[in-house]
Amino acid sequence: MSNKITKELINEILTLSKESDNELHEKIETMLDFYKSEKKQNKKIIKQNEYFLKQWDKQNIIAHEREAKKDEMLEQQSKMAAMGEMMDAVAHQWKQPLNSLSIMTDILISDFNDGLVDKRYIEELTQTTQNQINHMITTLSEFRTFFRPVTNSNTNFQIQECINSVQILMKDELIIHNIILYINIEDGLRINGKENEFKHLFLNLINNSIDAFEEKKKSLSRHIYIRAYQEKDKIYIEFEDNAGGILEHIIDNIFKPNITTKEDGKGTGIGLYMSYQIVEKNNGKINVHNSNMGAFFTITLQQTTT
Repeated sequence: MSNKITKELINEILTLSKESDNELHEKIETMLDFYKSEKKQNKKIIKQNEYFLKQWDKQNIIAHEREAKKDEMLEQQSKMAAMGEMMDAVAHQWKQPLNSLSIMTDILISDFNDGLVDKRYIEELTQTTQNQINHMITTLSEFRTFFRPVTNSNTNFQIQECINSVQILMKDELIIHNIILYINIEDGLRINGKENEFKHLFLNLINNSIDAFEEKKKSLSRHIYIRAYQEKDKIYIEFEDNAGGILEHIIDNIFKPNITTKEDGKGTGIGLYMSYQIVEKNNGKINVHNSNMGAFFTITLQQTTT
């Protein structure tokens, strides 16, 4: 019984002490019954509240687990989509050197029959062949490291090198779509995080521009501008294209899952969602607006000192 109820009971008893013994006894019994009933009712309410709180916690746990599974599924879908795009990129990258190797083999046989093959000829042919093979090995190496992180811990890496790695994978894709990449990265600029995740992020943004060019059938002067610089304790990474921008009724929701500007069956709507998740996980922010040329993405990262 609470102190307040006990005090009220004592005061009530003192008030009743002036009455006869029988009346006093009856009223005290009535009061005790009332307080006992109230206490019992309070216990019942407390138990009910505890039950509802437990059910609420249980529902929250289930909802959290469901949300975590959903995010995991979306991340897996994003990786599979990226892997498919990368396999296409590798196929394009390998097509040209394989054709070159095939042509050089045919030329070698023809030149040998014509008596044109000598030591210098073999040395030059060997060097050209090795260059083509090195290009294929580099492409394959980038593809493997893109999907097989060397470590799960954060590393301190140069943005320029990260962009260069993505550019190697996207080289032929950019050529096929007649897109010129302009890169302006502040010298020696480094960020701390999982490099492969940032490769995935940059790949998504480049692919987003490629899709925008194709969707809007813009055929001339296709440009993507990538800039990175530091101001005080913040690093800014900017991606801008001249593909005409994002539709106004979509741009505010562009980072939500299953939002896409592409035709049915041509987009998953998870590329920019996963880009948003990557930036958020690295204590950053990503925003987009339409510039005079097209979509303008800005990534802001907090620079930490060690």
